[in-house]
Amino acid sequence: MAGAKNQVIPVVSQQPRQNQQSRASKSASQKTRWSTKVLDCTADMPVCICGWCFGPLLACQLAKRYDESCCLPFLPGGVVALRTKMRQKYNIEGNILDDAMASFFPCTLCQMAREYKARHT
Repeated sequence: MAGAKNQVIPVVSQQPRQNQQSRASKSASQKTRWSTKVLDCTADMPVCICGWCFGPLLACQLAKRYDESCCLPFLPGGVVALRTKMRQKYNIEGNILDDAMASFFPCTLCQMAREYKARHT
């Protein structure tokens, strides 16, 4: 015990730093944006043409890519559900109301297809 009185206690002069894992989880929680806007249909002409001429086919293809039934986009609120699932998967900013409002535009399926393409190529 007598020797314990003579021990030097280190003084903390700096705060501990974040480790790499904390920074990685922090950046993973940051919201992103859609790679294109809803009305940017001409950003990818093949997708645009497919969306306008074969909308149901594009809708079915998108549903399948996200492990959903091909019938999902044809149910009331189906496109909203699919868009919300995409937004959550890619951590895209927005909310269900935004998804519902966007689902009224035919170009929304094109935007979703462009997003899939941007994230998987």
